[in-house]
Amino acid sequence: MPSRRRGRPRSSPQHPLITAFFARFPEFDYNPQAPITSEFYRMCDMFAWDREDPERKVAKEELNDAMAQAFNDMYGTDENDIHSWHNLCRVLGIAPLPENLQQCRDAVLTLHTNLVDFVDRRGSQVHIFGSLEELREYTRNGKYFPKDNAYSGGLLKFLLREIDGRYMGRRRPGTGGRTRGGRGRGYTRRGRGRGGPR
Repeated sequence: MPSRRRGRPRSSPQHPLITAFFARFPEFDYNPQAPITSEFYRMCDMFAWDREDPERKVAKEELNDAMAQAFNDMYGTDENDIHSWHNLCRVLGIAPLPENLQQCRDAVLTLHTNLVDFVDRRGSQVHIFGSLEELREYTRNGKYFPKDNAYSGGLLKFLLREIDGRYMGRRRPGTGGRTRGGRGRGYTRRGRGRGGPR
């Protein structure tokens, strides 16, 4: 299936799907200039939703849907489409753009990045962390991308990793089995190939 978008990724305050999600809560004074997760947790506070509140759980699932769909729209869905990988390379500041798919994958997957930031960009590039520990600390502040979302396209599923090193996405043949358990954290990490260093 071809990617949904082949041009340059957008760099406006928020994707229309994120804005539409928050518009469902007119009582909440949504700030599209603020990070998505900060606004979601601020909204939870305003509605006095605790972690187990059914309304919060439904809202979080709907936000996850919007984030997955926004990622697909911005970068594409086909993990085998070089244009999708070039979109990722552009927002990571990788230049010149790699010439083939494997070079694109290697260039992107060697970086510590949080996938929420690909949707929730502030400026033209996504922040690259200097170490896995820096990324873990940043991600613990609530910047988790949904790992089991029905709207996640093949590219997004390819990129998803576990912050504690356990891999929950698909693997290439010959790279080992699947591990179970833990929460999905949207990030890419250093290491060769999709599974990182062993």
